[in-house]
Amino acid sequence: MLALEKIIQDRLRALPAFTGWQVRGATVATDRRGVPAVDVRMGGASVPQVRKPAVTLQPEWSVTLVVQKSDQAAEQLDAGLVAAIGALHNWRPTDPTRSWTELQVARVTEAAFSEAGLVGYEITFTTAAVFDGQS
Repeated sequence: MLALEKIIQDRLRALPAFTGWQVRGATVATDRRGVPAVDVRMGGASVPQVRKPAVTLQPEWSVTLVVQKSDQAAEQLDAGLVAAIGALHNWRPTDPTRSWTELQVARVTEAAFSEAGLVGYEITFTTAAVFDGQS
């Protein structure tokens, strides 16, 4: 499930809208002070269906856009939101270990930062896959 982090990062990193942005994931050791940035992480997973011997897991993936507060911040964030949603909504990730459903936007919320000079928004996407248990 966590293999999706790199798959999503790679898709976003390839977008012209994120040229010059630091695209990073939760599991990668990096200096997180760099902005503008796109932060990709799994926030948890719900369990919409359990059937012996399998379970469907529906992880939530957050894509957080972070910029420095400025006169251009709204424009930067708007372009980032358009690019991220355009690249990920209804896109099916290719994962050699699992068949995932298309990502769907679940919500967009303002991100909270401890540093006063930053502003950003978090886009949450969901996808789902079946995981086999014991027969």
